[in-house]
Amino acid sequence: MNAVPTDPHARVATLGCVNFATVWGDRQANLRKIATAINQAADLGVDILAFPELALSGYECGPGRCGMHHELAETIPGPATEEVAALARRHGMYVTFGMPERDREDPSVHYISCPFIGPEGLIGTYRKLHVAPPPIFTEQNCFRGGTELPVFETRYGPVGVQICADFWVVPELSRILMLKGARLIINCSGSFSAPDRPYYLRQMTGARATENLAFAATANLTGTERTRSYYGHSTIAGPAFPRFVQILAQGEEREEIVTATLNFRALEH
Repeated sequence: MNAVPTDPHARVATLGCVNFATVWGDRQANLRKIATAINQAADLGVDILAFPELALSGYECGPGRCGMHHELAETIPGPATEEVAALARRHGMYVTFGMPERDREDPSVHYISCPFIGPEGLIGTYRKLHVAPPPIFTEQNCFRGGTELPVFETRYGPVGVQICADFWVVPELSRILMLKGARLIINCSGSFSAPDRPYYLRQMTGARATENLAFAATANLTGTERTRSYYGHSTIAGPAFPRFVQILAQGEEREEIVTATLNFRALEH
C-alpha cells in the first residue's frame, strides 16, 4: 500500500490583519507605527501579519501627478523592507505591508506594492495589477500596474497577496493563486468609506474564501487622510465544514489588530 504523503507545513497559524490609520505623507511616522504594530502582534502570538495598501505613505493622491508618492517611493529591497525584515527576524513572523515602490531599473516608474517578508528576509513582492482608473481614483496618475501573480512559500504553506481592486473585482486572480497552491489569500486594501462598505468587505472576503476553499483575509485602512476617510473592519474568513464559509474575525472602525487562528487541516474537508 502506498504511503499517504505528509504535508511538511505547519498545520496551525495565527493571522493578524491591521486596521491602520496612516499619517499622510509621513514615511517615518508610518514606519514607526508599523514597527509598533509588529511588536504588539508578536505579543499576541501572531505568525503572519498584514497591513493595508500604501500603509507606508498614505493612500490618497494629490491633484495631477502625485509628488508625495514619488517622493516617498523606495526600491524593494530598500530601507523600509530592511527595517521590517529585522523585526520579522526577531519575532519569527511573516509580514506584508503596502508601500509605493520605485522601479530599480527605471526610477521614473512606480508601483503600488506589497513586499512579503519572513524570518529569513525578503521573500518576494507583489505589485498591484489593476491600478484604479479616474475619475473616482487617481492611481493611474501615479502608478503603473504590475504583471505577475506570485505565491510566497512559508512554513505554513504557500500564501498569495493581492491589493484592493485585484481582490474585489477580479475573482479570477484569487482562483489562480489557489491553483498555484495558496492556502491563504491576503488582501491589502485601501477601501474608503461609503454606504454599506463594512458589509461589502465582510461578504466579499467570505466569498473569496468560499470560491476557493481557502482562507481569505482583508487588512483595510481606517481614519482620515486629506479628504478621504476609511472604515477599517479588517476581516478574516475561511471554510469551516459543514459551513461553506465562516467569518473568523472582523474588526471595527478603530485602529486595532484583528486576529484568528487558522487550522489548515480544515481545508482538507
